[in-house]
Amino acid sequence: MINIITALQCEARPLIEYYKLRGNARHSAFRCYHNDEIQLIVSGIGKLAAATATTYLAASTLGATSCAWLNLGIAGHANKATGVPLLAHKLIDNASEQQWFPGIVMPISCDIDKPEQTYHKETMVDMEASGFYAAAARFQSCELIHSLKIISDNQQQTLEQITEKTTTAMINDNMATIDSIINPLLELSSQLNTIEQVPAEMYDFMAQWHFTTYQQNELRLLLRRWYALSLTNKPSHHDFATHTTSKAVLNAIKHFLDKQPISFNTKVIQ
Repeated sequence: MINIITALQCEARPLIEYYKLRGNARHSAFRCYHNDEIQLIVSGIGKLAAATATTYLAASTLGATSCAWLNLGIAGHANKATGVPLLAHKLIDNASEQQWFPGIVMPISCDIDKPEQTYHKETMVDMEASGFYAAAARFQSCELIHSLKIISDNQQQTLEQITEKTTTAMINDNMATIDSIINPLLELSSQLNTIEQVPAEMYDFMAQWHFTTYQQNELRLLLRRWYALSLTNKPSHHDFATHTTSKAVLNAIKHFLDKQPISFNTKVIQ
């Protein structure tokens, strides 16, 4: 799953058409659209609006553990040509001077730049990115949070020349690049969700012993660690049947795992 935040409806329109997104009637605070893999929300202009929309969307998708996040729209730049897509690798809020560094771990097909609230020679001028990132970072790690902007104005072509029509056209012209960012983020999100799934064996352990909520979290982490070590055998509650309490079971699993050598074998237990 990926959550996309645009400030304007004219920025969202090409994505709605390209990905065949449907309006989501259950949301009334913002205009929201979705398909099976993508949710899009139109936030309005400004970092406060972007932060509010991001938090709103996160609150409505708490069941999905590792959603990717993308802030998409237009931005100004002193000397970059209009229509050029740039992916942010550093964001700075001019008011607070707080900084964020998105983790770019996927292949990209566009240039990288540093958007911020002030207008400098080698940076983008943006009104939403800092608010978006500050909010999204509360719900997800930096590898899954990104800001992609299309340059709409520069020293030669001013803000006054931007219209809804030209904005939509610039987004449309860059749909191939946008898609090349969205697809790897969807794949990364899917991979992380697979890793974060509750191991199936956990339910066998819980049926045999009573675990408190805290102990359930500990058990889940231990079973994930079991798989991360690439051991040849799956975890089984039968191997710990001699223990009578959940605390003893957790200690036994931990003791067993602590004795295992670290292996870099990538073969997955079937």
